[in-house]
Amino acid sequence: MTQSRSSHQHTANVLGALSLVVADRMNSAVEAVASLGPSTPAALAALHEFLDGGTVTQLSSVLGLSHSGTVRLVDRLTAEGLVERGGADDGRAVSVVLTPRGRDAAARVLQAREQSLAGALAALSLDELESLATTLDRMLTTVTLARAEERSARTNGRPQPWLCRLCDFAACGRSEGDCPVNNAATTGDGS
Repeated sequence: MTQSRSSHQHTANVLGALSLVVADRMNSAVEAVASLGPSTPAALAALHEFLDGGTVTQLSSVLGLSHSGTVRLVDRLTAEGLVERGGADDGRAVSVVLTPRGRDAAARVLQAREQSLAGALAALSLDELESLATTLDRMLTTVTLARAEERSARTNGRPQPWLCRLCDFAACGRSEGDCPVNNAATTGDGS
């Protein structure tokens, strides 16, 4: 059955409204834990999940911040004892490593994120959750491929933050090959 235009518009509209409320609640929850600005939770989560020991330039790319903005963020994280700077492998760049305190803060950020998102799913049955997961995987694949196309065509001059910058990799099943974003990004076709 094909959707009528009004049904499609309704679905898009409620998706937009839901996306905003879920993002607002999640951002409020994770920013309350980190309390050092809106980029801090994503920086801590990214360092915790996949970028610990990465360079300031890599962190800048993940967060979609300018290099100077990322340096200022790393300065704040360092002053709070959450990260330490070190020399990167090539000797020219600066690496960023979570301290034990930073690792604990990142774990609290991910826990606050999970609790916030679980609240949005609370009214769904197990069957509805499974159906939603399948639908969201398809939607994320589509969005990932579109972003990759935009990047290659350079149609958008603004840096785009990574979709997975605030993800819990264990929850998405990345190491088992179940992450729709990673799968789409690495195969280029979503398969």
